[in-house]
Amino acid sequence: MAAQIGIPADASTEQLHIVIGALYLSLAHAMEHIARTENLSSAVAFRERLLTALKSGDINMSLLDDAKTFDLVVSIVESALETKT
Repeated sequence: MAAQIGIPADASTEQLHIVIGALYLSLAHAMEHIARTENLSSAVAFRERLLTALKSGDINMSLLDDAKTFDLVVSIVESALETKT
């Protein structure tokens, strides 16, 4: 599992938007890569395992503390992980 990261206290809102956008595009790129180099079913299996880990708190338990933030993160990740057929 990846190490916990910290957000610098002096990070601007604009920087955070750029980081979120880059992470979104990175997830989408990973899905496209898996679908292209493996197959669509591998990409779908990856998506399901990642979303299950996210929703269960296996990735970040603190995310479960705030429903609004949880819903936002899950919706962004789900959108990034849409498979293109």
